[in-house]
Formats: sequence, structure tokens, C-alpha cells
Amino acid sequence: MIHAQELRYGNKVQNHQGQIITVQQILCSTLIYDTEMKVGREAAISSSNGSYKTTYTTRFIEMIKEADFQDVLPIALTPQILHKCGFRNFVRDEWILSIGNSHIDFEFTDDGLRLRDPGPSRVNMRYFHQLQNFLFAITGHELKMEHWD
Repeated sequence: MIHAQELRYGNKVQNHQGQIITVQQILCSTLIYDTEMKVGREAAISSSNGSYKTTYTTRFIEMIKEADFQDVLPIALTPQILHKCGFRNFVRDEWILSIGNSHIDFEFTDDGLRLRDPGPSRVNMRYFHQLQNFLFAITGHELKMEHWD
């Protein structure tokens, strides 16, 4: 389970079936991860003075997919996920992410990912949403990964 205060719009998490979902909206005890607008059109034929007239009614229905916070799980960071996000690994536990002309060094151990330069941080990130939030806070860059296979 993930607490609401750990999440923000755009975070990637997973449900109990392993499906990767993107947070779109955070509510009191649930989050919305998918919305879809369906447009329906109904025809109505009316008769007046022997002539028939067709009128149409358009309906908009918003379909929302919602999940309870206890049904949402974090995505553990792995070397494969880091590679898919653009991290480069040159020396054992050192991982480098380039954002524009800047490079950020991380150390990835069994305890998680932590900032390496200028000095090692004391906070370990174990989950993808934590890494997303950290990078957004310090760089304004949204960490994305195209393919979740």
C-alpha cells in the first residue's frame, strides 16, 4: 500500500494484477488512473401533421477507472528499469542520469538508489514513484519510461 502523500500526478504504480497505472487524480481514499469519454448519439423520430422529423440527442459519458490506495503497490527499482529510464552504468554500483547538459550520479545498492555526488545522501529510493518525485523536485524533469514490459 502507498500513502496518498507519497504520490503526485504522473506517478507510475501498479495494481495487484501487476498492471502499471499512471496517477491522474488523487482523491480522499482512492486514485483515478484512467478516464475515457464516450459519446453516444440517439435518434428520435417524431410525427407532426403527417410528416416525420428526426432529431438527435448526444450524450457524453465519462468512464473512470479508480483504485483504492490499499490496492496500489509501488514498483521496485531494478537495473532494468534504470536502463529503460536513460540511466547509464559504468562502474558497478554507479548509475548516471543525464538531463540536458547536467549529469546526476547515483549509487544503486541492495538498500536502494541514492544520490552520490557531491556526497552520498542518506535517503534511499527503493521505488519508481520515489525516484520520479525526487528528480522532479530537484530538476523539474519528469522521469518517464516508454515501455513497461
